[in-house]
Amino acid sequence: MLILACAKKLVLFDKAIRNGDYEIRNRVKGMDLEGKTLGLLGLGKIGHMVAKKAINGFGMKVLAHDPFWDEAYAKAHGITRAAPDEIFAECDVISLHLPLTPETENFIGAAELAKMKPDAILINTARGGLIDENALLDALEAARLCGAGIDAFSSEPPKDARWFTLDNVVLGSHCAASTAGASRNMGRMATANLIRDLGL
Repeated sequence: MLILACAKKLVLFDKAIRNGDYEIRNRVKGMDLEGKTLGLLGLGKIGHMVAKKAINGFGMKVLAHDPFWDEAYAKAHGITRAAPDEIFAECDVISLHLPLTPETENFIGAAELAKMKPDAILINTARGGLIDENALLDALEAARLCGAGIDAFSSEPPKDARWFTLDNVVLGSHCAASTAGASRNMGRMATANLIRDLGL
């Protein structure tokens, strides 16, 4: 959802049309995803699903980095292994799917953002703290990135007022999994686990 919203500049278009600027459609163009390269930092279960949707739904090429690399899965689904620096330099969209640990805190800072393409999109639905938020806000304010979709922040809710003034960022409230279906499934899984573990 955030990839599409950023690629199609949804926030900018929504704001413009609410202000009577229907002609924005003649001045601003979104990004096509077909043929673009998605970089995944973290290729666990969620990374797997994002990769499949990107490849099968949008015709994207996928590069990924994960210290626990599953070569069989990657080969079966057309995912190419890459180092983080390759992902920063080559990918049009970068999506984070890492845990927050001492090794991954501020995994993306000013140096990494500087390596990214100026028309790249950065997505974080994983954990706040993976990105140096001040560096990201500086890059977004200077239009050094096409945009960002951020659903997890180092402090929630986010406190820096700059988040709320930018048209090239889509914000979530750590709600990527907050759907009626997901809530039902979590309840069913918890119940099934209790029944299994209690031997009922």
